Amino acid sequence: MADEIAHVVSLIKADERNIGALSTGEVIAAALIFNRMDWLPLGYKHPLDAIDRLGSNWMGMVMEHHLRHR
Repeated sequence: MADEIAHVVSLIKADERNIGALSTGEVIAAALIFNRMDWLPLGYKHPLDAIDRLGSNWMGMVMEHHLRHR
């Protein structure tokens, strides 16, 4: 599953406009990884709502990526 995060990160690094091609969960993950709360979907304007939406598996991958790349 870490490959999914790497894929999201590479898409965004290539062109931030790729955010539009991502699923809701991927958008939330990208927003958290890149610290871009303005990317959160309309229903998830508070980071805690977004974290809850991601669930423990995806949030774990986001945290793992963050810790490796800070």
